[in-house]
Amino acid sequence: MRPRLLATAGLALCLGLTWAGRSEGQTAVPPTDPAHTPLYAGIGLSDAWWEFSLDSRIGYPEGRLRVGENGGHATHLRLHEDLGITMSEALEASVAFRFTQRDAVRLTGLYYFLEGNSRFLGQPVSYNGDTFGPGKVHTNADFYRLSLAYERLLASGLGMFVTGTGGLTYVHLDPELTQRGHRNSEDFYRQELPVPILGLRIDVPLDQRFGARGYVSGGGLPRVDSLRKEGGTIYLSQIHVDGGIALTYAVTRAMLLEAGYNFTYFFQHEKSREDDNSFELNDNGVRVRLSIAF
Repeated sequence: MRPRLLATAGLALCLGLTWAGRSEGQTAVPPTDPAHTPLYAGIGLSDAWWEFSLDSRIGYPEGRLRVGENGGHATHLRLHEDLGITMSEALEASVAFRFTQRDAVRLTGLYYFLEGNSRFLGQPVSYNGDTFGPGKVHTNADFYRLSLAYERLLASGLGMFVTGTGGLTYVHLDPELTQRGHRNSEDFYRQELPVPILGLRIDVPLDQRFGARGYVSGGGLPRVDSLRKEGGTIYLSQIHVDGGIALTYAVTRAMLLEAGYNFTYFFQHEKSREDDNSFELNDNGVRVRLSIAF
């Protein structure tokens, strides 16, 4: 079993044990006052100093990959149709520290699994100055993302809680094509810069345990100097968008289970006199998340 499937199975097992392991001391229904169901509003209303979250996602990815070298023509490769990446898997973990009743800092790590197999039957494709095909080609476009953000509870009236976030994110991307032992990859991460991100989350308690959540975040960089030269100055453009809706369930006063729809968009383009490389991911999927305050 692949590591990501083991991790996903581990999360599912954790959720099952959490649900099954509710002791009599945990069966008390939280108060009807939403201010006393702290996880509905996130870290800001909790008496705990720390919050840990773990989530797993499965999605349907679309997008494209293009890597040109030395001014040569590069083939536009579609993730789904051309590279055979038919499903995405992602694991995310975060830890937040609350330093006031309304303010927290959160560190998040996300790993995206994007692998596929395809068979180029017609015209060979050009990738990073190399040629692949005809024949079976394996693609590994896995990447990881690290984020640091400040969170603040902005409003807690009218039956909802509004939390704003702001921070920086960094992506490490190095997509690789392999055919009959021959490999070629492009180190997008060498041009990567930290990207500013802003976000908003709205939590609406529906009853004593259930709630609804909507969230969106995004940011990017216009065409900027990447501070790296390879065939002249390399210019970088980048866009990030994440969003979704979910139902939440307060398993205990300090434990929240969340499940719903998630959308991720990521675009990176690097351009110099010699290179013209781009990667785009448009991913729709489902997300399950467990949060624990302590």
